[in-house]
Amino acid sequence: MAKTNSVFRKTGRVPAFRIPVGDRMQRVLIALAIYVSVLALVLSAVMPERYSLQAGDTAPVDIPAPRDIVDTVATEKLKDQARASVNPTYTRDHSIPVEIRNSIERFFDKVYEIRDEEDLSLQEKLDKLKKESRLVLDDPDFGTALSADREQLDMLRRDVLDVTDQIMSVGVTPDALERTRREAEDFFSKQQIGQPLRDLGYNICSRVIKPNMLPNLEETNKDIEAAVSRVEPVIIRKGQNIVNKGETVTPSQIELLNASGVLKQGIIDYKLLAGYSLLILMLGLLTALYIRNFHAQIYYNKSSLLLIGTVVVLVLFLSLGANIISGYLAPVAAVSMLITMLLDAKVGFMVNVPVALLVALIADGNITVLFLSIIGGLVGALITMVSHQRRDLLASGLLVGGSNALVIICMGLIAGSAVLEVLSQSLWGLLNGVFAAIFTVGTLPAWENLFGIITPLKLLELSNPNQPLLKTLLMEAPGTYHHSIIVGNLAEHAAQKIGANPLLARVGAYYHDIGKIKRPYFFTENQIAMDNPHEKITPSLSTLIITSHVKDGVELAKQNKLPGVITDLIKQHHGDSVVSYFYHKAKQGENGSKVNMDSFRYEGPRPQTKEAAIVMLADSVEAAVRSMTDHSPGKIEGMVRKIIKEKLESGQLEESDLTLKDLDIISDAFLDILGGIFHNRIEYPELEKDMKGGKSHDGSSGKQAEAYNG
Repeated sequence: MAKTNSVFRKTGRVPAFRIPVGDRMQRVLIALAIYVSVLALVLSAVMPERYSLQAGDTAPVDIPAPRDIVDTVATEKLKDQARASVNPTYTRDHSIPVEIRNSIERFFDKVYEIRDEEDLSLQEKLDKLKKESRLVLDDPDFGTALSADREQLDMLRRDVLDVTDQIMSVGVTPDALERTRREAEDFFSKQQIGQPLRDLGYNICSRVIKPNMLPNLEETNKDIEAAVSRVEPVIIRKGQNIVNKGETVTPSQIELLNASGVLKQGIIDYKLLAGYSLLILMLGLLTALYIRNFHAQIYYNKSSLLLIGTVVVLVLFLSLGANIISGYLAPVAAVSMLITMLLDAKVGFMVNVPVALLVALIADGNITVLFLSIIGGLVGALITMVSHQRRDLLASGLLVGGSNALVIICMGLIAGSAVLEVLSQSLWGLLNGVFAAIFTVGTLPAWENLFGIITPLKLLELSNPNQPLLKTLLMEAPGTYHHSIIVGNLAEHAAQKIGANPLLARVGAYYHDIGKIKRPYFFTENQIAMDNPHEKITPSLSTLIITSHVKDGVELAKQNKLPGVITDLIKQHHGDSVVSYFYHKAKQGENGSKVNMDSFRYEGPRPQTKEAAIVMLADSVEAAVRSMTDHSPGKIEGMVRKIIKEKLESGQLEESDLTLKDLDIISDAFLDILGGIFHNRIEYPELEKDMKGGKSHDGSSGKQAEAYNG
């Protein structure tokens, strides 16, 4: 069961659902339906619950953050603080101190010049100084400068220059201008000179001092930007309450709730929606590409695609419910087990991977759930490949559960969790496997019937001799039953040798002649101690009766709800071959020249699969060899190869994909079985009269000898 043959899986039954559109469009619609369903299930788990709240309302419950949320209000406050903490950057203007010193020197030089003009009165001197001075001073200051003692004036000059030089050397910013003026005032207030001179000195300084440290806006803005960039955003972590129960909701909290997408009247978290939509789309496309490139027969079969999608959606739905109890209960392994059983093991494991990823997301990104789902799915696929009974699937559930438990223990130990806690959690993994197996076994018949798929388990059930049709065949047509059993052995052995499906070949052979139940005595294998009824009817009527067993078999198969693949084998096991015995008999009649060969053919179709072709060959070979009088190995081999050659030359095998090499292998396989059936037997001597019913001379009983002989 490691690799599933397409013939093995599909019953040929037309599914109950049909969409009246083109084949490609059907696949697109199926893919779209699956995508929307999966997206809806995942979003229902990961999208946060939405509330109807406004500022001033009382929170009915604790509302945690569904994901990490940036608190923009708090973050902006920190940024404002960062901006305010940045000191402006200034650029020193070295020309300003020189300009100030020159201005002071020119003022005092002008004062000296005018003071020395003896021809001018004091008032004229005052007017001239006011007019020619570049410093704007009050009249008392000009008067003091003209009337002060020369020595004191020289001293004042030096003091003004010293003070301004000192102040300007430190640097004067626009904000510090008033402060520097007060420093000048404080300096002159301590000088041992008259008040008019103190006022003059201070007024000169206050007029000439100006900022020489000019703001550099470009550098300052860079510093501000750097400071703002260093501010870490205030994050409300996932699971941290935005609003506590009973708390009055503030406008800033409303803003946070809206940003997290939990307000009904707010915005939807389109980023979250887009992220999950794209992720699921990508996983779906990758899975589809894999199936198309490596399993084209499944990709181009709409029923198979719908089956895969339905299994995935249903398991995701169950995982949502299981996640309420524990994420470890999600029965992801059921995906690989079901798809392996119904379609193909490789496809089962491949589909298991994206489902495992989605279930891990549903479980809040739990890495343990991811490992558990992938490994459990792999174990499930591997075990299901070799399961031949439904009880085997239940046993495989325990193995899947054991692997799940081991994964949980390993991840718990890696995380440093307490041993008792890890062991208790591992029980969920064990239950997971059992749950997956029960789901697989319980739903398997539904999948088989709904999608027209036959599984190995179904075939094994059909091979049971207690099946109603087989019991009826045994009672009504015992010769046909015995014939079918031998054909089944021949077909199974031949199918195994060429890599076809041996189980399907054997079961198909068991049922290929069930149509003979309606008229058993018209077939030679059932004519025991009775006349042949065909001797009393025409060849054409005999042909009609003989060929009708195919139609009768198809009807019985449908009435008893046999899988479509078995029905197809019944329909194809004679192809459109000629009933040669009655055809030749008709040719020998009075109107033999008018006999049409097509009137003596089965309706067909010819075998479409290797298994159907093998059943046809086995059926013909068994009947022919049984009718032989000489069962020597050479005669049997000659008959087998003759029949296979005739079927090949008549075109009955053209549509079955059998090769000439296959036919040669099939011949040898048939001879292996027939050689065991028609082997030479030992001829035993007659027992002496006095030993009859007693013991032979060698001490063996009659029953032992009979057993050896038989």
